[in-house]
This record gives sequence, structure tokens and C-alpha cells, in this order.
Amino acid sequence: MDRLRIGLIGWGTVGSAAGELIADGPLPLTVACIAVRNPERPGLPKGIPVVAPEEALTADVVVELAGGLEGPRSWARAALDRGVPYVTANKALLGSASVGGGTPMIETTQHMAATGSIARIRGVVNATTTYILSAMGRGESYDDALSEAQAAGYAEADPSFDVDGHDAAQKLAILASVAWGRWRPEADVTARGIVEQPVAPGTIVRLVADATPDELTVGPRILDPLDPLSVTEGVESMLELAMRDGSTVRVSGPGAGGPVTAGAVYADLARLVNGERPILFSRG
Repeated sequence: MDRLRIGLIGWGTVGSAAGELIADGPLPLTVACIAVRNPERPGLPKGIPVVAPEEALTADVVVELAGGLEGPRSWARAALDRGVPYVTANKALLGSASVGGGTPMIETTQHMAATGSIARIRGVVNATTTYILSAMGRGESYDDALSEAQAAGYAEADPSFDVDGHDAAQKLAILASVAWGRWRPEADVTARGIVEQPVAPGTIVRLVADATPDELTVGPRILDPLDPLSVTEGVESMLELAMRDGSTVRVSGPGAGGPVTAGAVYADLARLVNGERPILFSRG
């Protein structure tokens, strides 16, 4: 099989990890070119052309890990209009690598949705806030916990997207869309972040995403130690699907860090190599 040429847009924490995995992994893939906002930035690999994003769209597959909406939206449309697969971890655009990272949340929801029997979605889906709230539960201040998360690579320099609840809200909207078969935007989610949330030492507080077909919410919750979601610690995430027959399906795993998300991107590329082109939900 000929190697698929990858046009990689973005060379940050996740982009560089994905590029290394594409170069060294077992799939028949090669990074044909890289597009970044600053072509003079240090750390770019030698021997791979650095191009404008529009040029990356001429590859066999586009992998976009730049984030944001306006640029990526136009790139995605242009690539798909040409019949070029577009793999992304950008929640604003959708992609299985954008929800859960090392936890198969979209895949599990998709499989259970095939039965038409998901009654409720509940989960701890933002690893940055879990890391911070875990540390606060051990007695650390919010500022110290955030600094630790940033130093460990689990929080951005500007953490507002995570700590204000937008990341979890977008993930919940995607999961609800998959679960109930119609597109749900972030605007459908009532969300509150963790910035002003007090956490008494010894208390388990997590940013909980909760959805039924009629209501989607995200906010910090004090969890009982017997609540299955209370076991999340550090960067672990967990998704709980309550089924209409009374049963419950849970998946958990790491939800932050460049290698984790890059691995999820690589799994999407493996599906492309195997000829899969899934449609998760309709816009109706």
C-alpha cells in the first residue's frame, strides 16, 4: 500500500506529538508538509516543507491540530469539498480525538446509541479542571494548583477555555449529538466553570457534564465518595451512560497531554487506512 501523505496543520504540544507518531508509527503514513502560524518558530522538524495551511489541503489527508474556528472551518470545508479526509482534535469543528483523548468516549457513545436506548450522559470530561480540583481537595490553593497543571503541560498558558467550562460544554454537546442523533451546539449547554468554586480539604469536587435529550449542563459538583465519578483523579476522565433498561456503561482513562491526544488522532488515521468513513450524526 502506498503511504498516505499527511498535511499537518499545527505544531504545538499535540501537533508535534502527532507528527512524531506519524513518522515513527507502523501505519503507511508520512508527513508531507507542516503549516504553522509562525514559520520561524523553533523546534520545527528539518526536511519537511513548511507551508501555508491552504497548501496542506493538497495532501492525501489533512490533520489539523491548530485549534480555533475561523481558519480551521474554511480549511475543513475546502478539504472536504475536494474529497480529502480531515482529521482534527478541534472541538469547535468536531473530531473523536477532541473528546476524551485516551478515553474512547465518542466510540462508546456511538456504539450504545445504535440501540437507541441512552437515557442520560454524565461524566468528568475536562482533565485540566480535574487536575486542579484534585489538588485543591488536598489543600492546595487554586493558583498553586493551576501553576502545577501548567508546568505539567495539562493546562494552557491561558486556561480560560478549560476553567470557564467551555471545553467541557463543547465535549458534552458533541456526545449528546452522537447519543441522540441530532446536532447540539455549545449554545444548548448551560455551563459554569471552576474559578470561583471553593473546595474544602478532603472534599471531592469535579466539573461534571450532565445531559438528557432535553437538558445539557456543565458545572462543579460536590461528589459523594460512593459516586463512581469521584474516583477521577489527576488527569483521569470518566464517562457514564445510563441506559433506559436501568444498566450503566462507564469508560475511563487519561484525558490530557500531547501523547494521549496524538494517540487518538493516530487511531483516527488507522480507521482511514482501513477504509472507514463514519458519519456520527445528522444536522437534523
